[in-house]
Amino acid sequence: MPRTNSIATSILGLLAVVAAVLCPASARADSWAALKGKIVVSDAEFHTGYASDAQMVSAVKKQAKPTIKGDNNAWTMNLMVFLKEPAGVTSINIVYYDVSVKPRDQVNFSEVTVQPSQRIVQVNGVAISKDLGFVKGHKYEVLATRLIGGKEKVYAKGLVTLK
Repeated sequence: MPRTNSIATSILGLLAVVAAVLCPASARADSWAALKGKIVVSDAEFHTGYASDAQMVSAVKKQAKPTIKGDNNAWTMNLMVFLKEPAGVTSINIVYYDVSVKPRDQVNFSEVTVQPSQRIVQVNGVAISKDLGFVKGHKYEVLATRLIGGKEKVYAKGLVTLK
């Protein structure tokens, strides 16, 4: 009997260590889930080097701007892209659809270099303008995509209005 208790105690101790190790991972998963599949738009550049995922999520949410102001029909925005899953390739497209018109209209896109396993993509200093097809007062759906077999696979999306 003492041997069984010793084994049971060892197993319980091991389970406690495993639980302690997994809890921070669960917290990271929870904070990641808050932005997974979303594109956050801001008028200020996003930074890096946060002490924790929770701090990053909090800072990114505070910095989010649903409306970007411009001047003379030109706007500069910054994107923090949280992919649903790694794209598995070395580039993705950031695609802009005007959703103020029916049906929505693809206005522009740009290719962004990524690592195949990358989950967060930071794109600062995106310059858009009337000359590129953007219209002041319109709302745009911003998508992180790639074409697979002629179909657009969406990894993340967000909305922004131009003022």
